[in-house]
Amino acid sequence: MTTSLTIGDYEVTAVLDSPGPPRDPSTVFPTVPAKDWDPYRSFALDSEGMWLPDWCSHIIRAASGEGPVILVDSGMGDVVHQHTGKKGQLLNNLAALGIQPEDVDIVVTTHCHGDHIGWNVAYGEGNGTPALTFPSATHWIAARDWGHYTKPENSNPAFDKSVKPLKQLGALKLVEGVEQLAPGITTLPTNGHTPGHQCVLIESGGDTGVLTGDLFHNVVQVTEQTWCPTFDWNTDMSTESRQRLLNRAMNERWTVFTGHLPTGTSIGNIVSEAGKTVWKAL
Repeated sequence: MTTSLTIGDYEVTAVLDSPGPPRDPSTVFPTVPAKDWDPYRSFALDSEGMWLPDWCSHIIRAASGEGPVILVDSGMGDVVHQHTGKKGQLLNNLAALGIQPEDVDIVVTTHCHGDHIGWNVAYGEGNGTPALTFPSATHWIAARDWGHYTKPENSNPAFDKSVKPLKQLGALKLVEGVEQLAPGITTLPTNGHTPGHQCVLIESGGDTGVLTGDLFHNVVQVTEQTWCPTFDWNTDMSTESRQRLLNRAMNERWTVFTGHLPTGTSIGNIVSEAGKTVWKAL
């Protein structure tokens, strides 16, 4: 059950916001026939045949204690989730790691879907005035996502609530392609799930790690790399991004940190076994 790992000079820790609701794979992957799940049911679905995702963020910190504290994605946020009856626990779980909201220097959003942006902005009681949850942080948002979701035809409540206010609050940084967050840490465009989906690449001390956001959602997609969930904005593009990155991760022996695999099995390697590309949790 690995939830934290060192990549060179950096420690990367998975931080749970909330377990996601059980989902019927036939609705998430509507083009995949039910029988095609049969070889994977024992480990990709639960005993009821449902997919059980987690909503997980990550903290990146230098082992030396120097440099920025980086939060990758901010969960579903301060709302009561119907399936748990509880609010997201990201802030409590950060506090358990000794991290207060004001300690976070950078928030990197892999993409602008509601379960990755929810804690960005808090609203005052009664007056609804937005304020930064992480008051010292700059939010790194892909320019392609910003451009897409600020168009009236693509407007959605989650983006309008949790991302749009970042501009007026002076906390927005638009990311164009590959940009450095800290020595050895860069954004890595992997467009397709959304127009500006981006991973975070860490190259330090001879090690490489990658935080994949929603490049893949279920462990089955490591093997069935053409399977796309209904959430993907452009399936051709998301498939190409997934195949390209997973191939590099396998051939170059990267450590992979995922956003939706169950906590404790969400950090691993991409390996080849019996001629198939598979997930090997650490």
